[in-house]
Amino acid sequence: MASLTSTQIHELAHHFLNLGQAAGQYRIDNFENLSKTQNKELKDHEKAILGCANDLFAWSASIVMNDVSGSLATLNDVTNKIETIYKTLKDVQKAIDIAAAVVTVGAAVMAKNPDAIATALGGLCTILTK
Repeated sequence: MASLTSTQIHELAHHFLNLGQAAGQYRIDNFENLSKTQNKELKDHEKAILGCANDLFAWSASIVMNDVSGSLATLNDVTNKIETIYKTLKDVQKAIDIAAAVVTVGAAVMAKNPDAIATALGGLCTILTK
């Protein structure tokens, strides 16, 4: 069986989210016509579907983070360079530029976006070589 990509898993998660929301909306729209048992059953299914969506979103994110191993190695090298540079740096603007670039890398990591991580690391490396 072929492996799913992070993008495919993310798309599946969105489908499950929409399906869970649709089941919930059906339950709300038909609340007056449902027995307590039917309402509970629909609510339980809605909760299970939304749980699947959450699990799929988490799985997708973990796959994205596994794809950034090369970026992590670069980040390790950059971290060592920054620590050394900051010890002797006299140019305050360069210190600010480095810190701003590190914030950009952090935002890309938090967004779990491998392309943005690579781009942000490239920008940081450019600043470090100036």
